[in-house]
Amino acid sequence: MVYLDSNVFLYAILHDGSSNPKSRRAADILRGVEDGKVRGFSSLLTWDEVVWVVWRLSGYEYALKAGASMLRIPNMVFVGVDERVILRAQDLVERHRLRPRDAIHVSTAMLVGERELVSDDADFDGVRDVERTPL
Repeated sequence: MVYLDSNVFLYAILHDGSSNPKSRRAADILRGVEDGKVRGFSSLLTWDEVVWVVWRLSGYEYALKAGASMLRIPNMVFVGVDERVILRAQDLVERHRLRPRDAIHVSTAMLVGERELVSDDADFDGVRDVERTPL
């Protein structure tokens, strides 16, 4: 199991893997999820983050395709945001000064029992509850 931050999807969608090592790594991780070598988890809010960024950078049509493709990845589980996630996120914001979206990611990872969080966001480094694996 592995928790995937939105930037994993964004690197795979927006950058060329042949010239960008982070994009290649992101694509490899997602391919591992698709192939069943690893079970991927992320928050449903990841869809929102990814579609919004792709829309801004590459347009509406590409964002629609990216969002739909994301939701169809085999072995990828998108976890809903409920009161438990938000209450824990509030605590994480208070203890670690995380941004709310980052706190929701950590809270969701904790909810599914996953300590490994794949992300290029160094803000997660100070959180003892998870271990960040950079791209």
